Amino acid sequence: MPDAKDAETKTQAPVRMRRNALSVPAEFAGDATVWAAWLYYEEGLTQEEISRTLGISRGSVVTMLQEARENGTVSISVAPRHLQSVTLARAIMERFGIAECLVAPGDDGRSADHERVGRAAARLLAEKLQPDDVLGVSWGRTVLALSQAMPQRDLPQVSVVQITGSAIGTYRFSAEACASNIANRIGARCIYLHAPGIVSSPGVKRMLMKEPTLIEQFRIMSSCNRIIYGVGSVAASSTAFDTGFLSPEEAAPYLEKGAVAVLAGRFIDAAGRVVPGALDGRLIGMTVPEIARIPERICVAAGHDKAAPISALLTGRYVTTLVTDEPTAQALLALPG
Repeated sequence: MPDAKDAETKTQAPVRMRRNALSVPAEFAGDATVWAAWLYYEEGLTQEEISRTLGISRGSVVTMLQEARENGTVSISVAPRHLQSVTLARAIMERFGIAECLVAPGDDGRSADHERVGRAAARLLAEKLQPDDVLGVSWGRTVLALSQAMPQRDLPQVSVVQITGSAIGTYRFSAEACASNIANRIGARCIYLHAPGIVSSPGVKRMLMKEPTLIEQFRIMSSCNRIIYGVGSVAASSTAFDTGFLSPEEAAPYLEKGAVAVLAGRFIDAAGRVVPGALDGRLIGMTVPEIARIPERICVAAGHDKAAPISALLTGRYVTTLVTDEPTAQALLALPG
């Protein structure tokens, strides 16, 4: 369709080629309208560029493109693969009552699911971010992929806040890396959480939480108006266990109580309830109730083992926007209602 910069009043007069206009290439059978449509829709030329190529006014180009649509030379439709994604997204929104869902179409295996979903989520986040936002950032494969794909923007007033403590085993997908990547891409300031994600005892946690630096960091954390995070499964191969952030022994009591998901180190059951346990007193970072109070909560997750964890978070109302891919969306909708 004509874009704003090219829009002119449509003329009903016949299109006249100037004396210095180029002849229509043979493959277009002398039809300048078909040639103009080809240049616009297939070669991506602007209407101004087509005007110069054909030796006619921009207004005449607008008229020709309109005629090409009306006479069937050009048929504009949405690709079926995108329609499938939209259908899945709307079904998830309706079933779980969330405000927004983005389902990334498949790409025939050219990229891993977390990379594809990370790219889609990066574009979405870049569009949403506003000056003075305080963005909380968790960690994981998909969040890291998002941070690496984040478009460049100039948002120096934004604060990007690490919401979970550090862990040596999560170096590849660390919260520090995820937060700093996003901050660097948008020119924002980054607030790190200078504490381990899990400490040795509740006493150590109580002592650390009295430190002025941590008090200030948690104060800033409490002002987040957006948060971006992934969700872990309780499978032994999931990122939380694979990286060593959590051990199977630490998780076992939670699994016995029905935990199916891991959110920022906390365990959630299928009904969306927080599963309490001894580990909670040793975790340093944003809690699930604190996450639930943030106005916009963007969950990014995809994979064969993520349907049940995503369902748990959606059921618990911890998600306002979900970004996933087609296979995961289909698996999510196939779960019992």
